[in-house]
Formats: sequence, C-alpha cells, structure tokens
Amino acid sequence: MNDFEPRPDAIYLTSQAVGNAWSWLVMREALLHGVHRFADFHGRLGIARSTLSARLSHLVDSGLLMRGLGDAADEYLVAPAGEDFFDCLMTALAWGDRWCVKDSEEPPLRVTHRQCGGPASPELHCAACRKVVVAHDVYAEHAERRLGTTRMPGRYHRAPDYGLLERNRPCSIARTQTVLGDRWNCLVVREAFFGVHRFDEFRTNLDISTNILADRLSHLMEHGVLARTPYQQRPTRYAYHLTKKGLDLYPVALAIIAWGERWKASGGPLVPLTHIPCGTRLHALLCCGTCSDPLTLAEADIAETASAGRTTRNAGK
Repeated sequence: MNDFEPRPDAIYLTSQAVGNAWSWLVMREALLHGVHRFADFHGRLGIARSTLSARLSHLVDSGLLMRGLGDAADEYLVAPAGEDFFDCLMTALAWGDRWCVKDSEEPPLRVTHRQCGGPASPELHCAACRKVVVAHDVYAEHAERRLGTTRMPGRYHRAPDYGLLERNRPCSIARTQTVLGDRWNCLVVREAFFGVHRFDEFRTNLDISTNILADRLSHLMEHGVLARTPYQQRPTRYAYHLTKKGLDLYPVALAIIAWGERWKASGGPLVPLTHIPCGTRLHALLCCGTCSDPLTLAEADIAETASAGRTTRNAGK
C-alpha cells in the first residue's frame, strides 16, 4: 500500500475554492466595497452575466459567500471564510501598488489604518518576532512533495481575458491577478518558490501538458516575474528563476497558503514553514506598514481615489 497518497497543498486548495481572477474581483467588491446584489456586481465589474453567475455560484459552493435569507434572499453575503480572505486581497493590493502603479500616479485604492491614521501599506509579519516576512527567510519542509504529492488531478479552466479585468476602472488587485489569476500561473509560481527551475521539473511536478506550461512560463516572463538563463547547449535548455519582482509575490502566496490551511485543509500544515530569523513555525500576521500593528477589515478605511471613483467602506463609521 502506498503510504504517500497524493494530496493537494494549500495553494492548490485555495485556487480550487476561490477560482480565477474574476472570483478575486467578486470578493474585492463584496468584502472591500460592501456589494451584495447581482446587478451591482455586474455594473461595477463589467463582467458577462453568465461568467458572473458562475463565479458567484462557485464562491457560494466554496463557502466564501452565502445567499441571504428572507428579504435578503437575492443578496450574496460574505461568509466567515470570505471575511478571512481579507489578507489575500490586501497582499495582492500591496504587490500591485508596488509594481504596477507608476511613480507619478496615485494607487486606485487608498487603504488607511484607522488606528494610526497612516497608509496601511499592508505587510505580512512573523507573529513571533514581528519581522516582515520575505521569501529568503522562510524554510519549507517540503520533502514529502518529492514523493509525488504535487501531482494532483483536477479540471483547470481556461485563463480569463486579462484585458477585461480593469475595463470599468483601474485596480491594483486586478493587476496582480493578471499574473496569478489563472490556476496554472499560481501553481507555476508555487513551484518556483519551492526551488524548481527546469522545464521538465515543472512539467513532472504539476503533471501539466507541455504547451500549457510553455504558455504559462512565457506569460510570467512577459510580466517580469520569471527570467530564464541557459544551462545547457545543443540543445539549448533553460532554467527559470524568480526575479526581484517575482520574489516579492511571496506575501501573496503566503496569504493564499494560510487561508487554504485554515479553511480547506485538515490535519495540520500541509507544507510546514519555519521563519529562519527566529526559528519558529511561521504564522503570518497582516500588519500596517506604517505602525506595524495588526491590520483588520474593521480597522481599515477603504476609498477609491479620483481615478477609480469615490466608493468608501468604513470611512467615518
């Protein structure tokens, strides 16, 4: 009997539960802007009605949203698992602000930490030592992955049309999802963080077809997340490495891992992480980049800037 039956890791579980880039933007609307009705989602996202209906149904089935009762039967309300998705949205927002907004531009969404009154500038800190978590400071105990646990069956849908994500207004979360908003892209980045560099390694670990892998690697290189260098001649073969921009995606990946392990995993961490500077099991805490205190939805004032509109949540409450 095989003692190492394949099982998904938390990034896989989250990608299955949440879905593609459109699902992230639905959660953005529900969680950050208080949108609940189908017509309001449709108007703000500019998404095809059939796609929106499918995304909403998927999020309800996955437990991030729930249908209202009684007079609110036509509403989609945020469930506890959806409220906990706040960290994922904030880390995606922060990465998009850093890498996809020009220096002369104001970020489309302003998040102010009510406690200190400064820009939230969300960061993930180690809960034990309170240092900012970066990729090189984390050790992943992933020996089990080398025994086949990453070859997970499942249906992967076509990548969304990234050009439509900002059709109605600019958004840093949408720009991050241009990179990670397809399940294969997210899993390729996962493998890169685990030290996978060669094409055949990616293909074997992900059990992915050659043409899909080549397309996703090209996509990630076009967005500056991966760079390739030759390691063999005749024939030429390349190694793929995370760039500085790619390494900075780690907080997004870590938030995705944490959410998946809290809501979709069982039996403890699927890939235990150790924070090297303090030597403890890593528990990431979303914090304000101004005062370093914990950042929660209740303590965040969220406003769209002039270029994106003026919708607010929590401001003045």
